[in-house]
Formats: sequence, structure tokens, C-alpha cells
Amino acid sequence: MCLNITFQQGGMLEFERTGIYPEYLLFNLSGTRQSWRVKLRNKKQEGVLKSKGKVVFEYGFNGHWCKYRKVIKDGSFSEWVEPEFMSTAMRD
Repeated sequence: MCLNITFQQGGMLEFERTGIYPEYLLFNLSGTRQSWRVKLRNKKQEGVLKSKGKVVFEYGFNGHWCKYRKVIKDGSFSEWVEPEFMSTAMRD
């Protein structure tokens, strides 16, 4: 299983309310219905993705590209994986 990652920009409701053009990372776990939506607060950002209260992935975003690594059963992390592609989506 791998993560499909989308870089999403926009959202008129939030822009009208805050005056800030929002940016998000959308993670979808292929083969499942599991997904995460993370708001980008900085150009460089790191964080974790949880499922049922447990960390399942760690991600790093450098402003242009995202990488991630999976939690192994013993609690350690796998090697960093860079996806073959990242989608970009614009919203009104």
C-alpha cells in the first residue's frame, strides 16, 4: 500500500473569512478508504498521520515535494519514500 498525495490550494470560504489563501496536503491510502487532510501552516512542515489514535505515517514537506515513511510493527520507521508523482488541485 502506498500513499497518494495531492497538494491542494484554495477555498473561497476560508479566503473570505481570513484573507489567507489556504493550502492543504491530502493523503489517500491506496486500496482503502483511509485519508487525511493536513493544513499547511509553513512552507516546510513535518508531521504524523494517525489512525485510531496510533501514528501510522510520518511526512515531510519542503514547499514543493512531500516524502513519507511508514511505522513498522516494532514502532520504528521505514526508510523515507518519495512518491512517483504528486497531484495539484485548485479549489474555488
